[in-house]
Amino acid sequence: MLFKNVALLSTLLACGAVYAENTPSYQYVEGSVERISQSGEDSFSETGFGVKTAWQFSENWFIGAKWDRFSSDESESESFDNERFNYTTELTLDRYYLGAGYIIPVSDVSNISVAAYLGSYRISAKTTVSAFIDDQQILSESYSGNSTENSVKLETLLRSNISEQLEVSAKVFYEYLNMSQLDNKSQYGIGVGAQYHLGTNLALTADATYGKVLDENTTQLGLGLRYNF
Repeated sequence: MLFKNVALLSTLLACGAVYAENTPSYQYVEGSVERISQSGEDSFSETGFGVKTAWQFSENWFIGAKWDRFSSDESESESFDNERFNYTTELTLDRYYLGAGYIIPVSDVSNISVAAYLGSYRISAKTTVSAFIDDQQILSESYSGNSTENSVKLETLLRSNISEQLEVSAKVFYEYLNMSQLDNKSQYGIGVGAQYHLGTNLALTADATYGKVLDENTTQLGLGLRYNF
């Protein structure tokens, strides 16, 4: 009986050691809640969501995709005697990325990936104008439009399993966004993240990114749930 217990304990420890020595995987799908904040002349903070996935199709190569969305509503009103005009504007920013990367093993528990992505920024706007006379609505009209701008993004990501349950990461990125309204089309930044494994496949994720995005100093925070397959 004692021999069986010792053998069982040794097997469990060995399994844990193997798990800890695995390098981070690039086969997952993840959903997250995102918070983006910009400082500057047009500062704002909005909450959105994101979805990303990666598929490692060989020992060193993977394909990655990401989509996130942020929306905001702005309202203002003007009054002239017994007339009142209400303006409501809904803005939506969608960002899409699709690319591929190369994985470089660093140790038994760490790797570095270098990836290139083609990106797309889609900005949609809808404005509704309502007119009132003596608080009676006499007009309501909506106008909408959108624009799409393309980008190229390069990203280097370091990932490391520091324990059986915890992975940490750090990244740097550069992105060229071909948007005519920008004074500087170059975007860049740094980020850190962590992944806490809840089991074999599920993990909680958290990350923070800071850099220059859309001509402004931008901070983005994310909290998500990842499924590793």
